[in-house]
Amino acid sequence: MSLLLKGGTIVTMNDRKEVLSDHDVLLEDGRIASIAPTGSIIKGRSTEELSCDGKIIIPGLVSAHSHLSGISQRGLWDETSFESWSAKTFALDSLANFSSEEIYLLHCAACIEFIRHGVTTVLDMFSAYPSGALDKVEAACKALLDTGMRGIMAYSFRDQSPDNQGVTLTSTIAEDIMVTARACAERVTSLSSRLAFMLAPSAPQRCSDRLLVLCGKLAEELGVGVHTHLAETKSHAETGRAIYGEPIVKHLERIGFLNSGLSVAHSIWLDDEEISLLRKYDAKVVHNPASNMRLGSGTTRVKEMIRSGLCVGLGTDSANAGTVYSIFEQMKLAVLLPRCVWRPENWVLPDEAFEMATLGGARALLLDQAIGSIEEGKRADLVILDLPLSLAPMDRLVSQLVFAENGDSVETVFVDGKPLMLERHIQMIDEEDILAQASSLQTRIRETQAEVLARPF
Repeated sequence: MSLLLKGGTIVTMNDRKEVLSDHDVLLEDGRIASIAPTGSIIKGRSTEELSCDGKIIIPGLVSAHSHLSGISQRGLWDETSFESWSAKTFALDSLANFSSEEIYLLHCAACIEFIRHGVTTVLDMFSAYPSGALDKVEAACKALLDTGMRGIMAYSFRDQSPDNQGVTLTSTIAEDIMVTARACAERVTSLSSRLAFMLAPSAPQRCSDRLLVLCGKLAEELGVGVHTHLAETKSHAETGRAIYGEPIVKHLERIGFLNSGLSVAHSIWLDDEEISLLRKYDAKVVHNPASNMRLGSGTTRVKEMIRSGLCVGLGTDSANAGTVYSIFEQMKLAVLLPRCVWRPENWVLPDEAFEMATLGGARALLLDQAIGSIEEGKRADLVILDLPLSLAPMDRLVSQLVFAENGDSVETVFVDGKPLMLERHIQMIDEEDILAQASSLQTRIRETQAEVLARPF
């Protein structure tokens, strides 16, 4: 299959961070085959054309930390603490015990929302709770595949819960948990080249050292990354220090858990030494500003991390913890929030936020050789935007994309050169049918919410 995107303005995110006006992009066999001034690419007889005149082409956006099943609880909880929100969220998950078919519907709905906001790659930190791990993991993966997205299934687990006593543990035997994780990895990686797998301990303080060490060994054996929550709230950091007698990251170094395949979400309550240790081992940080703000968790020291040389990506987190599945929104908040709390030298710049949304997320997912920029040889994961009034004139395009775009201008989305959305029409699945079926779950969700609210917390 060959497709020529003709005459667009391309935000490349290459090493020179070039923005190329009046350029064509040739897509062949799922990759970017050529980028050149308009009219200079010789196309084959079977090559189709798509006019991008007056439009903007950007790399597919990356959400490097998300919980897709959280869409089921959007709007249910408006709590004054992370702990209260978490207790109710886990209680509803347990009581609802969504089937594999329902997991599929919820994930499809979340994927549609991501696509409509220009997100082509997503890490889904997924807990198959409270039962049926393999079938539910496969259902979540099937949703990613059927909608056309590129996905990382980050299978989440824990064997203790010092920061949430309301969580029912499915197992406290580290070896058994790793047996299930290995089976999940085998199931996921057999499905498609568009799917990758990561091990995802829920958070260090929620896992015994034995479980973390076994997790690290399995990740090395399988050649996969590890993703976890880290110091999301002040109480998490304090709990970790109480358990370990030292800061969490220092302890992770002590047990040999830090390496370049590790990505950590939130990372708000870290001291200077912990940030330095993450940089020393080339771990990656995933910033989730909407979630951090909504739950009152705190403000991540993003600029200091970037200045230290740390790779930082962006994540939407869960729809019931953040807002919507939009990386445009995360970019904007990542830039605006520091201006309220830090001095100007610690403000995140628009160019930095856009890199976090593209290459930064790709690096966090260990996919930067394949996605994150528009360069010859990379996978053809691209987003085409109309030129709305808010982006005209294009004086400083990247800055305008960060400050003025919310995703409404997203017109067409490609993954591997195939259209997931074409001229605002979802292509791979029946959007109306999926959303109708997902909406049919509302009554049961509200009934389960009432059960949760009747419990003492």
